[in-house]
Amino acid sequence: MKTQEPGFAERDKTKTYKTLSPLTDNFRPLRGLSAETIKKFKVDVAGNPEEAGYVAKYPRFNEERQHVRNKVRYANKHFDYEGDPNPLTMFGQHVFPAGCASIITVTEGQDDAMAVYEMTGSKYPAVSIDGAASAEKDARDNFDYLNSFKEIVVCFDNDDPGRKAAIAFANVFTPGKVKIFQGSEEALKDANDYLLAKKAGTFTKDWWRAQPYTPDGLRLGSDMYEDIVNRPNHFTVPYPFESMNKKTYGMRLSEAVLLTADTGVGKTSIIKEIEYALLSNDELKEKGYGVGFLHLEETNADTCIGLMSIHDSKPYHLPDTPRDDADLRRAFDACINTDRVVLWDHFGSNSVDAVLDKVRHMHALGCKYIVLDHLSIVVSDQSGDERKQLDEISTKLKTLCMNLNIALLAVIHTNRQGTIRGSAGPEQMANIVFKLHREKDSADDWRRNVLKITVEKNRFCGRTGPGIYLFYNGIKGRLEELTPEEIEQYESGETLHAAQRGW
Repeated sequence: MKTQEPGFAERDKTKTYKTLSPLTDNFRPLRGLSAETIKKFKVDVAGNPEEAGYVAKYPRFNEERQHVRNKVRYANKHFDYEGDPNPLTMFGQHVFPAGCASIITVTEGQDDAMAVYEMTGSKYPAVSIDGAASAEKDARDNFDYLNSFKEIVVCFDNDDPGRKAAIAFANVFTPGKVKIFQGSEEALKDANDYLLAKKAGTFTKDWWRAQPYTPDGLRLGSDMYEDIVNRPNHFTVPYPFESMNKKTYGMRLSEAVLLTADTGVGKTSIIKEIEYALLSNDELKEKGYGVGFLHLEETNADTCIGLMSIHDSKPYHLPDTPRDDADLRRAFDACINTDRVVLWDHFGSNSVDAVLDKVRHMHALGCKYIVLDHLSIVVSDQSGDERKQLDEISTKLKTLCMNLNIALLAVIHTNRQGTIRGSAGPEQMANIVFKLHREKDSADDWRRNVLKITVEKNRFCGRTGPGIYLFYNGIKGRLEELTPEEIEQYESGETLHAAQRGW
């Protein structure tokens, strides 16, 4: 056993190297290979293995094309080695100068390399590594030589070690440079088997069909056109306010929308307007797309009354609003009495897992739109690190949106500084972030009831900034868009008595 020295190949630790013996001109057919191919690769084939003491000697050459090593095959299929144990060029490399053709094939074994060369018409170079275990190292040791060819076809053995070695080999090169051979004959293990089975034509067809290998998670631009032209358009519905649609192009499935607001700003009013718009949308009715309600700060009855109030433009939740049973029944039948409305009877566990489970269940019941009001109360009900919990539920909700192809509208409260307490996770997960602002303490009743909405994040089209101004009409219990003139008055600090809005 030779002592391992710096620079020796890892694969050579257990190999015994005898004194290098000279080659003869015994270029005889071997394992289905023609004498011409044997001569091309300078393989010494014994006429009488018993007399010669070997079956064949596969020569290896250094970069100066000097014969420095033999791999010797014996009748019992045992191999031995002669000569220099240091890393060398690959078998067959001395036959084919760098870049001499457009395609080079790399195999696991010497007979396979010669078989590929012969089956592809003796036109394309073929070389061999020292086996599956050395695939990545051989690729790195001979990178410059192999990279000089436009394409590299890897044709390793059709078994688990061979398939793993092919990927390890291919990962050394630029994505798309290497093609991995996939044989159509499952019973044939390697290229020499194809030759022996007289399947050269089949091999050649499979060889030409080899597909470029790209590491997991990477795509080449040249492969992307079909994905681009066939890119799915996520189903979109409009918001109930034109100014919101101008900013966002509507509400899309697979996206998460986040409303951020201080307490008492008016987020319940705008949420219910959006919910009612979803329930009354004719296209959603036709498709049977439902809405899931997870309102954690009010009873389900209050949620329903709020939606019925919007339908009739009457604040039924106020005790001084005139109403009778017929009015309520008519409003109930119009917007609540449908399987498209799914409400969570949430009094009990509000844990992160419970919320996620309900979202999945609502989806199973046909809900394509989920409203969660609000995230803050979910994490406040838990013990432990609130920031981590917000990050966790935000990430998992976004994943559900994409996996289930649903739209999520979620609310989260901000602190007095207008930021989400302790975590940027909810804003990071959202496709669109609306920030709500209202002058709650204004002495002017008009300004006090104007809800200004700023788009802080818009992953879809990038349109951000203020531009959505809604006035709460207390008589109707509805939000109404300000006119351009009213927006200008609001931003200039002017007042406008609410009576001028019909209140």
